[in-house]
Amino acid sequence: MASFAQDRPGWIYNKPKPSNNTYFYVVEAATAPTEREARSQAFARILYSTAMRLGQPINSDEINRAVQSGKEFSVISSQYNIPINKVCEYGERNKDGFRIYLLCQVAKAGNIIVEFDYDFEGCHDIKQYSNSTALIKSIFVPGLGQIGKRRYKEGVITLITEVALLGGAYLTYNSAQNQIDVMKNVNTTYADYMAAKDKYNSMKKANTICLGAAAVVYAFNLYRAYSTKPIYQKRSYALNPTVMPDGFDLAYGVSLTYNF
Repeated sequence: MASFAQDRPGWIYNKPKPSNNTYFYVVEAATAPTEREARSQAFARILYSTAMRLGQPINSDEINRAVQSGKEFSVISSQYNIPINKVCEYGERNKDGFRIYLLCQVAKAGNIIVEFDYDFEGCHDIKQYSNSTALIKSIFVPGLGQIGKRRYKEGVITLITEVALLGGAYLTYNSAQNQIDVMKNVNTTYADYMAAKDKYNSMKKANTICLGAAAVVYAFNLYRAYSTKPIYQKRSYALNPTVMPDGFDLAYGVSLTYNF
């Protein structure tokens, strides 16, 4: 959480321009005692303005209760599908608790093919996705740059592989050194000396393989950290058409689905 207004991202004051004419940007904010409540209320305001565009007024208190309880909320209206994509979130503490700002992409109309910009790079924390930041992270901890770009599986596998190879190099090196001690011992028999020599050669080869593989994995880790694209969070919220029973008839409706 940030604490100073001057640290706020620019999209709070100047909404971005959409990359095409299928959607527009909406910014809403809310203050509440808890972070979750503030986020829920901010989204409720976005949902409320979207529902008003549909020509279906909604009680904002009902939206807040529905979002906070984690239940699906249905709005009786005409058959529409209005996708809402959460792009950025910024939060800060204040005397009243938390204040959350949400930036969303909202479809301009219902039942159209929307081309959201999922690679929007105007978020306050976008620096965590930059190639240079990811590279620096992976220099010190292999795989951390990929994790920073939300490629968690790749990052964890890279880290585990690098640790395993370096661990193997350490064990084979120690084993090779132990064989040297055996060979240098004046009390070692010829048979034991030859056995130790064979094991020493095997451990040296294994050590070279482990170090070489670790170097390859490390270099590939740096390449991937710098070159790979981050995985952005895609559609978080949407108003989707549903059909609900209304006595013996059917009424079209719009259901809210979301994922915080």
